[in-house]
Amino acid sequence: MRVNVEIITGTFINTEVSETATVKELKEKIAKEVQLSVRRLILVVGHEEERRMVREDEDETMLINLGVREDSHMYLFFKHPDLVYKEERSQEKGDGACMEEVSSEAESNRGNGQEDEEAKAEIYGGEENIEMKNGEEDRDVNVDYREKEKKNEEENKG
Repeated sequence: MRVNVEIITGTFINTEVSETATVKELKEKIAKEVQLSVRRLILVVGHEEERRMVREDEDETMLINLGVREDSHMYLFFKHPDLVYKEERSQEKGDGACMEEVSSEAESNRGNGQEDEEAKAEIYGGEENIEMKNGEEDRDVNVDYREKEKKNEEENKG
């Protein structure tokens, strides 16, 4: 059966899968197409009224059991590589860190130079786009820094 996957960037992937294909099998096909890890892929299935994100524990579920039919339209989103790394690390340690903690920690690391260039190239579509994005991140960090400085000054006055 043919399924249409719309990536958050507006790009479409039209792919063929068997009637008994699982979520994992579809993710593996898509991962090859977009050249990303299967762990970074987030699928959203269903019609407008009943759209939902496919959970990771549903990877062995057949697509047909999720309501996916011939020419079904679904959406694809990506997890940030820092988030995937933190999730994997917390699973290895077995510390039970919740997704919220991992997400906030990954967000706090954004833009402070801890991301490696290869991950940035993967996110921003190649090395040629990294310089432009780095400039945007630098502006964001400068704005955040100025806001923190202003807040600190106000706290010190009071």
